[in-house]
Amino acid sequence: MTFKNKLSVGQFDNFSPHPRMDDFLKNINFKNLNGLSEYDIKEAINSACEFFGIPFPVFVQDLSSFKYGRTLFMNIDPTTYEDDILYYNMKELAELNVGSKEAFSIIMTHECAHRVLQSVRFEGPYDGAWQGELAADFLMGFRAGFCNMEHINHVIEGLGKTVGTKTHPKGYLRANFINYGVQLAYHVKSNSIPFSINELITEYHNHYIEMQAYVKRDEKEIYTLLERLNR
Repeated sequence: MTFKNKLSVGQFDNFSPHPRMDDFLKNINFKNLNGLSEYDIKEAINSACEFFGIPFPVFVQDLSSFKYGRTLFMNIDPTTYEDDILYYNMKELAELNVGSKEAFSIIMTHECAHRVLQSVRFEGPYDGAWQGELAADFLMGFRAGFCNMEHINHVIEGLGKTVGTKTHPKGYLRANFINYGVQLAYHVKSNSIPFSINELITEYHNHYIEMQAYVKRDEKEIYTLLERLNR
């Protein structure tokens, strides 16, 4: 695989420091659900935050007991990390082969990537929702490859089976971008190449251009179907 841009800036040196706020996991007990303790959950999230050099979310909420609970990141102000909230549903994640602490941390890397990218404006329907997801998938794959997280294969397998929606690309596209991130990380690590978040975003964009025809074709297919259903 040939990577078009050499990475030359220190790891994520673009970020301003934010105060850490990590005393928020309350009333959580997953031991009967997937074997993860409160400490495991907190540590998995924190390790994802530390990779990007960002603070622990201001609030973390378990939605596993809610019928329509989802795993997602939410905020109000895209210029700060100080109102970032993470939600997760362990039942939903179990359907995606997320059954270990490492796999959970990999998924939290995806959500933390959304936090890192919250001020980036992507093109496309629904405020560039598909591009935003693929960029977060790419960064998730990069961390997994850089940190030798073997459970990324389980995550790829689980996400690869998902169908496209108006906000999330088809599974094969997600698997493609995750794998690209993994392979780029191997290249960077084996050659001791420093990197920055901006350069990684550039690498993502270059790969998106190569895959753009498939993305746009699938977007059109999904939105055409939704239009028909809404008539």
